Amino acid sequence: MNEAIHPCLRCGACCQNYRVEFSVYELQSMGGTVPDAMAHEVGGNRARMNGTERHPVRCVALTALPHLGDGCLGCGIYEQRSRPCRDFPFASYGCHETREKLGLPVLLEQEVEAWLETA
Repeated sequence: MNEAIHPCLRCGACCQNYRVEFSVYELQSMGGTVPDAMAHEVGGNRARMNGTERHPVRCVALTALPHLGDGCLGCGIYEQRSRPCRDFPFASYGCHETREKLGLPVLLEQEVEAWLETA
């Protein structure tokens, strides 16, 4: 595996496990950054990313990123992503649990430390 590629770009597990719900004010039509076509309103003041409301979960923004390398995938709207996605911590309990659920290899402590140092 290429050490220069962040483990998240070979994973996408969080985008295939969690419902992503956020304030409607994060939608572009409300002055935010999330493209309206990628989400739907739920409960008046909440929006949810399409694809995260059902099982199997797969956020519509999860996409192949071949320009970064073979097998790379990630958020197609990374700079425009919602607050819950921005706040999801790399190598957290939720990250490890989700990777395990999807059959992905465990992130090694030294690998995590190296990436956290470069952040």
